[in-house]
Amino acid sequence: MERLHTNQYNNDVVLDHLSSEVIMLQSHIKYFSQSNQVAMEEMEYPYQSIHANQADEEVPRYFTLEELSLYNGKNGAPAYVAVNGVVYDVTNNSVWKGDTHFGLNPGNDLSVNFATCHPGAMVLTRLPIIGYLATETE
Repeated sequence: MERLHTNQYNNDVVLDHLSSEVIMLQSHIKYFSQSNQVAMEEMEYPYQSIHANQADEEVPRYFTLEELSLYNGKNGAPAYVAVNGVVYDVTNNSVWKGDTHFGLNPGNDLSVNFATCHPGAMVLTRLPIIGYLATETE
């Protein structure tokens, strides 16, 4: 019986991890699809100056942990959180009212906390993607 319980626990952990990875990949696809749409719109007007829309183009934003900490929702700043390397905007999310969510504060990498509280990670699909956490090599 103990063996069956252990296998079920391991299966649940693996499924939760895979679900989180799928959500992260879906977020990446959504973000890059939006960027690709901008590129496709530029192709519709091939004779337009290539610099005309340069200010409007979305370049992926990368945040260091120090930069992310500035987006804590205080003093009019937006509230951003990072989960699995993706930075999300929780500023207008109702569960983050008061700039806290079950004792967690925006402006932080909440990957570990998120994995323990939100199996399946479906909640991430409702949050706007702002950018990505910078790795040491970026």
